[in-house]
Amino acid sequence: MASPSASVTFPLGWTGADVVFFDCDSTLSSLEGIDELAERAGVNVADLTRQAMAGEISMEEVYGVRLEHLQPSAQDFAWLANRYSETIIPGARETIAALQAINIRVCVISGGLFPAVKLFAEELGVAPKDVYAVPYPLEGEPGAEDPLATACAHPLARNGGKPQIVAQVAGVAKERRMLVGDGISDLEAGPEVGMFVGFGAVESRARVVAEADHFLPGPGLWEVALLAAGPERLEGLRKFAPLVYESGVSGVLPTP
Repeated sequence: MASPSASVTFPLGWTGADVVFFDCDSTLSSLEGIDELAERAGVNVADLTRQAMAGEISMEEVYGVRLEHLQPSAQDFAWLANRYSETIIPGARETIAALQAINIRVCVISGGLFPAVKLFAEELGVAPKDVYAVPYPLEGEPGAEDPLATACAHPLARNGGKPQIVAQVAGVAKERRMLVGDGISDLEAGPEVGMFVGFGAVESRARVVAEADHFLPGPGLWEVALLAAGPERLEGLRKFAPLVYESGVSGVLPTP
């Protein structure tokens, strides 16, 4: 595939996306949320996260292990949402707004914990109904008597969960879906989307680089808007979000 940053060309047959799914950790933000919560609790689980994201061990092997000593509270999730915001990837906010301006639905799909991912996504302009993440019920919510069991039973807490969730999104043909992410769990969703875009600004994984339909090394996400717009909406993107369009071409966000 020719790089849009060179010529704004697209793969044969690609007309653009009607929905774009963004991974959260190491894609919209440069951190891994559960690792941050663990560090806050004085527990080190970063190596387990790295192995799971690289496909060296399964997500289900490590998910419960990482969570069982954390017992995060609403205050912890608010803190984590703020950490997500502090470590936002360049162009994430602008790219999401640009996609929405040209009538492309934006969703966040994450193996992170819903209470924090939802707060961060809302800040980026993504509605809660378009956020897919692992539930962790808090006091007074259904399942709060055993939030760890509720979390570990969710599809997004295991390998194969992302393609399952993507396939359930109604009203959008597979060929009109795009997913952007950094990990093996994102790559697994490739068969359920028309284009899987690997993102390597935070962590560049060999399998993702090799097997993605298109790979963005970073540092920013602006080029996603070009890819999602496709030939059908490219002029609309240029018109309604000129800074994002130019940033996608150049790779650098100009000063407004």
